[in-house]
Amino acid sequence: MNATKFSIKSLLEEARRSEDKEAFRILDKINNCRVGVGARSEPSDNCAFFIEVLVSLCNDHNPVDLNLMERKLSLLRRLTEKGYVLNCEEDGCISCELAVKLDEVTEECKAVSSMVQSCVASE
Repeated sequence: MNATKFSIKSLLEEARRSEDKEAFRILDKINNCRVGVGARSEPSDNCAFFIEVLVSLCNDHNPVDLNLMERKLSLLRRLTEKGYVLNCEEDGCISCELAVKLDEVTEECKAVSSMVQSCVASE
């Protein structure tokens, strides 16, 4: 788990420099789930932070694993309970996003990475 291996300062600087005023780091990938953290630079020179979890219910070119799908559904329910907003993307992947305050970024990254690990890690 890489939930603490990123620099908030460098994420902020990258967001401020980027053309679209956003920066993103992938922190963890497991069983077609991805956890990341991002920053959006706002016109007031403030930054908004967010945590994003992408959940793909099916693995490409593999037989359907109903047990894994149930565990991913459990993960989606837990994320919803924590306040994450869920949206279905064009590729069928489910995007889960939560806005967080600067002082909550690191702890939320650790918590959500741990949650993904416990829900969808291979048994």
